[in-house]
Amino acid sequence: MATLERIRQRSGLLLIVIGLAMAAFILTDLLGSGSSILRNDANVVGEINDVKIEAQEFSARVDERLSLLQRQNPQQAATITRSAVANQIWNEYQEEVLIVSSYEDLGISVSNQELFERIIQNPQVRQQEGFRDQVTGSFSPAALKNYIAQIRDNSAADQNAAQAYEQWLNFEEGTHDQLLREKYLTAVRKGLYMPAAIAETDYTRRNENLSIQFFGLEYNTIPDSTLDISDSDLSAYYADHKEEFKSDNTREIAFVTFNVAASGSDKAQLKQELNNYLKPEIVNRRGSTDTLPSFYNTEDDSVFAVGRSDMPVNPVFQTKEEIAAPLDSLLFEQELGYIHGPYERNNSYVISKISEITTRPDSVQARHILISYQGANNGQSQSTRAPQEAKNLADSLMALVKEDSTQFASLAKEYTEDPGSAATGGFYDWFSPGAMVPAFNDFCFYNEPGEIGMVFTNFGIHIIQVLNQEGSNKAIKLVDIVRNIEASDATRDSIYDLASKFAARANDTSDFAALATEMGYSARPAANIEANQENILGIGANREIVRWIHNDETELGGIQLFNQDNSAFVVTQLTQIRPADYLPLDLVKDEVRAEVAKMMKAEKLTAQLEAKMGENAELSALAAEFSKEVQNQSINFGTTNLSGYGTEPKAIGMATGLADGKLSAPIAGDRAVYVVLVNNRTEAGSLNSYESEQIRLEVAMINAAPTAILESLKNSAEIEDNRKRFF
Repeated sequence: MATLERIRQRSGLLLIVIGLAMAAFILTDLLGSGSSILRNDANVVGEINDVKIEAQEFSARVDERLSLLQRQNPQQAATITRSAVANQIWNEYQEEVLIVSSYEDLGISVSNQELFERIIQNPQVRQQEGFRDQVTGSFSPAALKNYIAQIRDNSAADQNAAQAYEQWLNFEEGTHDQLLREKYLTAVRKGLYMPAAIAETDYTRRNENLSIQFFGLEYNTIPDSTLDISDSDLSAYYADHKEEFKSDNTREIAFVTFNVAASGSDKAQLKQELNNYLKPEIVNRRGSTDTLPSFYNTEDDSVFAVGRSDMPVNPVFQTKEEIAAPLDSLLFEQELGYIHGPYERNNSYVISKISEITTRPDSVQARHILISYQGANNGQSQSTRAPQEAKNLADSLMALVKEDSTQFASLAKEYTEDPGSAATGGFYDWFSPGAMVPAFNDFCFYNEPGEIGMVFTNFGIHIIQVLNQEGSNKAIKLVDIVRNIEASDATRDSIYDLASKFAARANDTSDFAALATEMGYSARPAANIEANQENILGIGANREIVRWIHNDETELGGIQLFNQDNSAFVVTQLTQIRPADYLPLDLVKDEVRAEVAKMMKAEKLTAQLEAKMGENAELSALAAEFSKEVQNQSINFGTTNLSGYGTEPKAIGMATGLADGKLSAPIAGDRAVYVVLVNNRTEAGSLNSYESEQIRLEVAMINAAPTAILESLKNSAEIEDNRKRFF
């Protein structure tokens, strides 16, 4: 009771303490990274000249683009990452804000008539069957207008019409934006001009050839330890070259990779599992023996393999020449049902069974009718026909040619959507195995002449007739059971344990690389990692690492363990933060010291050369003073490398301006100090007119204009990029 009384007496103080604690907790959360309601940029992907790009809107555009890619090209969509698409969308936003928003100020616009004229000139629009005149068969603008009116009027009541109308509006908007952009770029191009004098100079430089002799004294012949480099030397160089040390907000890391690989025990266990597929007798848990179908005696090889293989089972007939060595000689002379393996192939174990043996011609003549449909050919088909409509039409045509094959050519000319064979009635002259897509190829080479059938490919539905065949070769069909060689869970756990132990010890040491060496690992560096890049040199694609090192809360020296696509574990240390600003001298002191050392070495070597040049007027004699050999080379203004020394643009550029037969003064290049002699100069022949050169240079400027304009506008704009928080 006394205790309760004391609590009551001090309840006011207790409430204040609890209130302050809750406030501190809430404020800590609110003011934390990326979730503060007091921060205006919490849900902002970026800001371009005071225009905020909201995360919800940005993500919606990313999702829409991914969906479009999936519809148009599923194979490409499977390889592109969400962050890569986000980078594309960000570039589009920058263009919209920096260029598109200025159209109105510049008086650039597109009228409805201009828009419609551009739309009806679009080849994809003109080729649509639904937009043709029913009498003449030619494209009809009136039919197009009627289609637009129908889907617009029905969009409120019909979901398909609503979707079609939305797609049409998006198409109109895209065409409108493209027209505006073309007008803008045309205006820019009109302001580009290449003077004839510059074109002539460029032509002369590119076509004038010089024969030179030279030698160089390399900087690496002077040890760094012999140089007296003071802090004032470093400061002076830094001040004169500050622009070279401007960072784009990059990070540097050190990392150790723990590769996940199958152990010897994992491989042995996998091999044993494959061997079990060959045993007809299985001992069950009760000790009795059951006779079960094996790969030897199964009634359907493909069905047996499908449930046991890590790879798709889609066997095809192959001749001996088509089977990779050494299987060609091992398998081709064996009998039906022969099984080879398990053997290793492309990091997997395989057992192969000869499932069928047949003969195959060397070449075939055939004809076909292709019926396409919307979405065929990886989304590139121009057909507006639904897949079921295509199948119904194909069935009807199949019935006709089955009944009377003499109609095949005329029906192909009327219905086929294969531009390569329409004019010949679908006819393809002699072609070899593999010339056609697999399903088409197999029908033609494994059916008798005269056979008519239907196959499906990514191009659409094919009605095929085999006309003639030549040659006869033995072919076998192999059914493979493929098992990937992978680390078991136990092996993966043991490797993760090693990586975890290293990460734990790395947290307690200041020398990441030394610890790695001590524990028998190799630490590697990766530099200049930008906030929105996908790949890290030496690691590969890993956005999680990039996001971690660019997180404002990740401290310099921080250690983190990452999973690298289930193929490795990567222990990473953040070793350097280079903010988006001029880097302080302390951060770039090593780079500055290397450049100062190079300058000092150049001065010493130049002085040595100058001291000897008065006594040795001949290049060969001067080279002998330094025990160097004279090099011979033909160069022009576009040459980048000096033989035996590497890339030396400064030395080459100065050489092209030298007088013939006169030794150059010492030239300080990137790797050495050079002395050059021009032996011979082949002048560029003059042209009657340099108009073609003017046009070439103007075209190059015009092609570079769109990128150059955007980069120029970006450099003068205020841009805040927060994508790293979201992608």
